[in-house]
Amino acid sequence: MSAAPSLFWRVLPWVLTASVLAFVAGRSTVPKTTAPAAFASYAEVYDRVAPVVVNVSLSEPDTRVGSGFAVARDQVVTARHLVVGARDVVVQGADGKAVWMRVVGTDARTDLALLRAESPVFEPAVLGSSDALVAGDTLLAIGNPYGLGHSLAVGVLGSRERRLVVREGGPSVDFLQLTIPLNPGNSGGPIFDGGGRIVGILAGTHSEGQAIAFAVPVEVLKDVLPALGKGARMTRAYLGARAVETDGGLMVSDVVPSGPADRAGVRVGDLLKSLDGQPLDTPETLRALLDGLPAGQRATLTFRRDGEDQAVDVGLTDWAERAVAVAGMTLRPNPGTGGRVVAVRPRSRAEKAGVRVGDIVRTVDGIPVRAPADVQDMLDPGEPAQIEAVRNGVPVVVQL
Repeated sequence: MSAAPSLFWRVLPWVLTASVLAFVAGRSTVPKTTAPAAFASYAEVYDRVAPVVVNVSLSEPDTRVGSGFAVARDQVVTARHLVVGARDVVVQGADGKAVWMRVVGTDARTDLALLRAESPVFEPAVLGSSDALVAGDTLLAIGNPYGLGHSLAVGVLGSRERRLVVREGGPSVDFLQLTIPLNPGNSGGPIFDGGGRIVGILAGTHSEGQAIAFAVPVEVLKDVLPALGKGARMTRAYLGARAVETDGGLMVSDVVPSGPADRAGVRVGDLLKSLDGQPLDTPETLRALLDGLPAGQRATLTFRRDGEDQAVDVGLTDWAERAVAVAGMTLRPNPGTGGRVVAVRPRSRAEKAGVRVGDIVRTVDGIPVRAPADVQDMLDPGEPAQIEAVRNGVPVVVQL
């Protein structure tokens, strides 16, 4: 009896090992194979929406190539900076047929333009909504990169509400930031959701081609389309003064030399009261009122100085058409960009950073700029910034 337990414990490890081997042998040692996951195809969406997309080109006043889309049988939306200064534009549909179209209305505040043909030839797009989009949602773009014609690009929404931080009179658009491979020539083209509905209009791309682009939400287009259809040429009225909220009211904190406010006699420290009879209580109110006034219009500005109310007549100028001097460089308007550098002051921030005469500024800290005033608004605080420009046709980046 005493030998049995000893034998049992000596045999047990061999029994367990044999059992495990038998179990493993009973299972297949060949790994199961599964079919590789198929990449998503957007062929059906492309075939359905490509007819609403058009290629836009013009040779006067200079050569430009871009994209657009039909919003009616005889109407096309594109980017304003593509057609500014032009009257007639060549538009080519997916079938390759070229049509001459006339610039009907433009809006510098949103960089949108409306073109009209003499006869109904296009298939209109379906305008959707960007309100429900969240980062990561799939987006599609069809455009005319480098003049190559209808080309599909697929990406995702990278972020929402990329707004230019402006001091006065600047853009009031919350851009959609896209992570999508787009190139010059796509500007003005549509951004679609997965269902083929337009949710944005491409405004610009990152100058180094890092698949970063910015689009105007379709809601902005819906707001301005009626005015564009009536022939409106909307700009941003420019006052040339910055104001901040204080306990005493909306106080002028900065006046641009030789600007409209300076010429009217406005000074730092004045408390703004109203513009054309509309009360001024916040910087946002001032920006909204200026956005609603056309450039070139005269307006009555009231303010309090030394305890007395005063009123002055101000001739508002065009925000997008003025030259600026900022960070030691002088910028003059260049369609669709932050301007062309025409002078660089010695030993200035711009010269130390490597800015050169002839550079064309496209973005500041990754945000597209559409006029020299955009650049001034973003650089005036004096904080470090990254400028992306084009120099002799080659993208460059400088650090201020």
